[in-house]
Amino acid sequence: MITLIGVYDNFDAARVAHSEVLGTGLRWNQVQLNPDHEVHHEARSATPHTDDPSVRAGIGTFVRSLFGVGDKSTYSNVYAEAVRRGDYVLTVDVDSSEQCRQVESIMQRHGPVHVEQRSADWMQHGWRGHDPGQAPGSGKPPGGR
Repeated sequence: MITLIGVYDNFDAARVAHSEVLGTGLRWNQVQLNPDHEVHHEARSATPHTDDPSVRAGIGTFVRSLFGVGDKSTYSNVYAEAVRRGDYVLTVDVDSSEQCRQVESIMQRHGPVHVEQRSADWMQHGWRGHDPGQAPGSGKPPGGR
């Protein structure tokens, strides 16, 4: 199994990518959009997620589902921090290289952010890793994600 991950600034782009990926015939349990894709996009804004314990719990559950309990890898930190800062993470499990190419093409069409570049920018502004106890939306540098 291959896991593809895309981070999106915009809920609509993430939602459309999610729908198109499901349209390829993948099962619903192979495609996950975080934060919870059932929250209506009208309730979201350009600002980071509010200080809601359920958001913090959801971030932790999401990261554990990707990387296992207690994993402290660089990417688990980055994806958790992206969600905390207001981004949307689309995760897709595929079974073949053909599915991988098809899903990558769909995800790229909807403008995912460059995670490495984004996390490097966070580090320049003092970020040192995801802190699960930190409130969603806190610590965001002025004018940047």
